[in-house]
Amino acid sequence: MKLIDDGAGGTPSLAVERGAGVAVWRQIELALTTEIAANNFGDDGRLPSEGELAKRFGVNRHTVRRAILGLAVQGLVSIEHGRGTFVQPGAIDYKIGRRTRFTENFRQYGQSTSGKVLSSACVKAEPVVAKALGLRTGTLVYRIESVHEADGVPLKYARSWYPAARFNGLPDMLTRMQGRLSVALAEFGVEDYSRSWSRIGSILPDSETAQRLNINRQQPVLWVENVDVDVDNTPIKYGVTHFAADRMQLYVERD
Repeated sequence: MKLIDDGAGGTPSLAVERGAGVAVWRQIELALTTEIAANNFGDDGRLPSEGELAKRFGVNRHTVRRAILGLAVQGLVSIEHGRGTFVQPGAIDYKIGRRTRFTENFRQYGQSTSGKVLSSACVKAEPVVAKALGLRTGTLVYRIESVHEADGVPLKYARSWYPAARFNGLPDMLTRMQGRLSVALAEFGVEDYSRSWSRIGSILPDSETAQRLNINRQQPVLWVENVDVDVDNTPIKYGVTHFAADRMQLYVERD
């Protein structure tokens, strides 16, 4: 990578060096990394478009796209479909403990949170779901798909299962309560609940998860499988939640 001065007193442009022993896309990734560290992308942190970067570096869009995906994998940028690519201000700690609550997790950051039920259905519990909830396979459960946001940015996409017999009408209640699970469960007599266990991992998202979190499918997501129980230690929810890894980092809290 070398600087080219246009002689007009403007900001020097960058040109990639082919045959330099470093892949062209990698040179672009390193150049953008340096500029991100120098806060060169304004208050909103928006990078130029793929077309603009391709012209600037004298390469095709595919090469630029690979460089940007490299930045995304590092957690330096977020690729938002329909909006562009933005510098990430840093991942937010999300506490995983016995009393994990989305709203409480974000209260300390002063961010406005919201939740929305995307879909719901009453289905027969498959073996994995039934075992987690202590039910017989085939017992009716509610399968609820939801997304939670902070300041309008999607951070958490979840699929959850609840015993239908105990929580008759839960999907409608969640919709009325704007996705606030604690408030909705209180209507069914569950005044408090806690996390029984969690299993944490990282994967590349499927198309549905990527769409819900508004990320590229090449950006890793964190996933948490868990079971919540009531005060009598009876399972009330089995869930699998996906988090945008460039926006969130999971913090396991010892209770």
